[in-house]
Amino acid sequence: MRDPQRYAPAVLLAVGCLFVSGLRPQQKMAPRTHMNAITIAAPGYATRDTLVSDFERKVAGMSDYVLRFYQRDANDPGFSVYVGYYDYQVQGKTIHSPKNCLPGAGWEQLSTSVQPVVVGDRTYPVNRYLLSNKGQQALVYYWYQGRGRIEANEYRVKYNLLRDAALFGRTEEALVRIVVPLTLPTQQDQVAVARAQAQADTLATQVAAKLIPAVSGALPPAPGA
Repeated sequence: MRDPQRYAPAVLLAVGCLFVSGLRPQQKMAPRTHMNAITIAAPGYATRDTLVSDFERKVAGMSDYVLRFYQRDANDPGFSVYVGYYDYQVQGKTIHSPKNCLPGAGWEQLSTSVQPVVVGDRTYPVNRYLLSNKGQQALVYYWYQGRGRIEANEYRVKYNLLRDAALFGRTEEALVRIVVPLTLPTQQDQVAVARAQAQADTLATQVAAKLIPAVSGALPPAPGA
């Protein structure tokens, strides 16, 4: 017998499309603050904001964003934070998953998992993505945040998007991403590589725990809040 759960995502998307097709138009929800006003405490790090080209912004479709690099000195790879905000989403203007974008830029996936991030008395799931490109490695944490939710699962994100579009006429959301380049040993020392990956995980988790509430403060309140 076929497992009906295999078809659940497709069924949910199909039903959601039927709900949305004849219902209310989507509201454009302005954020409470611009994305470049989002700040986190990072003692010892200098910051630099980078502009995304008009072409890249048009392709990505975000209505507001911040791309900020953190670095202690010239020899430190540091880390970067990206928050791309969409004031509404419709066909042709939706968030692009990093799982689709990064491999196209030449990065190869080494591993993927879900990482728990503790903020206060709550634990949130974020995607953990370890990548390689020409001998270099980078650790990526990313998640979707908006309308009172923080999600990692792509299917659940789509379901919630369609549900909220039908019930509230709201589809605003942010893609939040942290990238930590790894400083790898010159020799193939697996113990040292594992240590570098663990250090990157520690840093990314600490940054994510600060970033989640900072982004929440910039986004519109959840429906009904």
